Amino acid sequence: MIDFHSHILPGVDDGPQTMGESLGMLRSSFLQGVDAIVSTSHFYANEDYPEDFLKRRNAAAQQLEDAMLLSVDIYPQVILGAEVLYFPGISEAEEIELLRIGDSRNILIEPPMAPWSEDMLDEIRQLGQNFDLIPIIAHVDRYMTMLQDPSLLDRVRKRDLVVQVNGSYFLNFQTRETAVRNLKAGKVQLIGSDCHNLDSRPPNLGLVRKLARTQNAEKEFKQLQQNAAELLMSRRR
Repeated sequence: MIDFHSHILPGVDDGPQTMGESLGMLRSSFLQGVDAIVSTSHFYANEDYPEDFLKRRNAAAQQLEDAMLLSVDIYPQVILGAEVLYFPGISEAEEIELLRIGDSRNILIEPPMAPWSEDMLDEIRQLGQNFDLIPIIAHVDRYMTMLQDPSLLDRVRKRDLVVQVNGSYFLNFQTRETAVRNLKAGKVQLIGSDCHNLDSRPPNLGLVRKLARTQNAEKEFKQLQQNAAELLMSRRR
């Protein structure tokens, strides 16, 4: 499996603060069947510059890689990216393209926790067109719940933006039925654990895969993994 949204670097954002917890999260992910995990540390343009963020992120990633090499345990491959909070003007900010996922064309965009305007979604689409990127909208399910707006999935797909949902969408009893229905309808393209720690927000994709099997949605869940692999192989023209 590929976990397309996670916070596993130690001391970079509100994810794990210690190396031990980072390693524990990665080990838990591997034991659940995760082969590769996309590390998407938070990036806020009003607090940071991309170059400074990348220096901190890359330094933490190197420390994590060193610790993994010294360990006898087996871990997933870590692919570096960022979770970029949307801001007006993002489509013209050339340095934002530095925050894409690995060597791919993908960039994970986090909308603000406020009603989504048509202008915002159009600008995210324009970001992709301006810089030959594939914008992925982070945890759309969270906004659907908190903003009480079930139309968001269709509004994202209408613009050919990629929908990423969290594992909790399927594991929460209140949203499980809707999550499975949207998965079977092809309205979801990517899944991530959005893990931050080992307690309140742990890795959980293994549980989602088990649930998919019980809901006769194993084929659709495998399609999410194929989507993830294909996106990670995308290269800029």
